[in-house]
Amino acid sequence: MSWFGPPLTSDQHDVLKLVDELLRDVDPDDVAKVRELPGALAALGLWTVGVPEELGGGGAGRPITALVIERISRVVPELGVACAHAHAAALAVPGDIRALLHSGRIEIVVVESSALHVSVDLAGGRWTGQIDRFDAFDPDQAHVVLLGAEPVLVEPAGISVGRTLRTTGLSSFRTVTLTLDGTSVHPLPSDAAAVRSSLLAGLAAVAAGIAGAAVDAASAYAAQRHQFGGPLAALPVVRASLTDQVQRTTALTHAVFAGAPDSLGAIAVARLGCDLALEVADAALQVHGGYGYLREYRIERLLRDALSLRASADITGAPSILQPE
Repeated sequence: MSWFGPPLTSDQHDVLKLVDELLRDVDPDDVAKVRELPGALAALGLWTVGVPEELGGGGAGRPITALVIERISRVVPELGVACAHAHAAALAVPGDIRALLHSGRIEIVVVESSALHVSVDLAGGRWTGQIDRFDAFDPDQAHVVLLGAEPVLVEPAGISVGRTLRTTGLSSFRTVTLTLDGTSVHPLPSDAAAVRSSLLAGLAAVAAGIAGAAVDAASAYAAQRHQFGGPLAALPVVRASLTDQVQRTTALTHAVFAGAPDSLGAIAVARLGCDLALEVADAALQVHGGYGYLREYRIERLLRDALSLRASADITGAPSILQPE
């Protein structure tokens, strides 16, 4: 797999090789195998590699964290999304829950209370309401960190799982509606801005991974597919499209690696990433022509995943980040 980010240090290159080797033969359609991967990554110290050491994580800086999530998302974007949520949730939850999170044995999804798909209220000390879209490997067992003025942790006992929704991509997830009944809700003395920024930075890395995989797929297809007496890559219009895809993916990957921005900067990078991943995947599919719509070629899946990533993140529906912290 190509690399579109800044030059890597020897340590970063070793991490890249480690993640790529672990995921080399993973079939993203093998949901059972995908669900085992958080534990496998945790055993290598990579599942929460970027969480501070004082919170039990690996203590790695932003570049290695982004690198891990980007490489995971090249193969299984929904696993990259789950890893981004794990990093963000670890900054908020209490120690006993955090220990399970580090081991990959528990799933926690961070939800922005002001998102367009969330309608919850706090009355009488009880959080009640509905989350219209919730993406998780196992929604029946997942915990929720609800980010509002006062972050809270909602345990599965305080959640009722509703109907399963049809989605375009991120197919290893089960997407459902949730109802909060006000029980098993615990206030968290956490910095909501830090949790939010961590999540958004992680989702931007997922987008970079999707875009990178799409460019690789388009480049490989254009090199081996011959038309008009030569490879597609020799045609000026195809070559121009591939160059544009590489340039845009490189710009995004560099932005993801630039560091952890404040809340407003984080949402800017995440929104850029979600839009760009969709545009690059669409351009990569066009390089494939009509064949790109066949499931035989992975590019159609990457396009679907990019679309679902943008819908799942619901970045445009988080106005609270524009308010003073």
